[in-house]
Amino acid sequence: MTFDQLLNYFDGQSYREIEKQTGISLAQLTYYKQHGIPEGRQAILELQTGGKLKADVPPLIKLQDLEHG
Repeated sequence: MTFDQLLNYFDGQSYREIEKQTGISLAQLTYYKQHGIPEGRQAILELQTGGKLKADVPPLIKLQDLEHG
C-alpha cells in the first residue's frame, strides 16, 4: 500500500487522528510519507482495517516450488 492509500482510507483526517487510530507516531507517519510504508507495518494496517487496505508483501512460497517439491 502507498502512503496516499493510507491517507485516503482515513479520508483527510489529521495525522494526529491517524496516530490515535493506528498507533503510528507522527514521526513515523512523516517517515512513511517520504520513504514508503514498510511491509511489516503494511501487514498490521491490513489487519487493523479489516483488509480494506492491502499490504504489498511478496509471497513467502512460490506456487512453482510447491508443484515441483
